[in-house]
Amino acid sequence: MNDRLIQSQKRLHDSLFELYIDGGLELFQAGTRGLKRELIIRLETSALTPEKGEIIHYYAINRWDENDEFDEWAKPSMALSAEAERILGVTNEQLAHCRASDYALDDFFRFLQF
Repeated sequence: MNDRLIQSQKRLHDSLFELYIDGGLELFQAGTRGLKRELIIRLETSALTPEKGEIIHYYAINRWDENDEFDEWAKPSMALSAEAERILGVTNEQLAHCRASDYALDDFFRFLQF
C-alpha cells in the first residue's frame, strides 16, 4: 500500500475515534440519518390551489439515506373532483381507507423533527 493511502486511512481512523470520544457515539449509532439529513419534501393537495384544497399526500425522503422516508396519503374532508382524481392519479375510493389529514400531519411533523 502506498504511504498516502496509509496516512489517509490513519486520519480517517483518528477522526472517527475523536468523534466517539467527543460524545458522538449517539450520532455514530444513528448511522447516516444522524450524521447528515437533507430532506426532499413533496406535498400534494386536493385542489389546484392551496386556498381551495388541503394537503392529502405527505412525502419526504432524506437524500443521504433512502430508509429515512415518510410517505402517506390522507383522506380529504371533501371528495376529490373528477379532474383532481385524474391529475393526482388517485381516487376517492383509494383515499377512503386513509387516515384523516390531521393525523397524518402530526406524524409528518414528528418525522421532520427527527
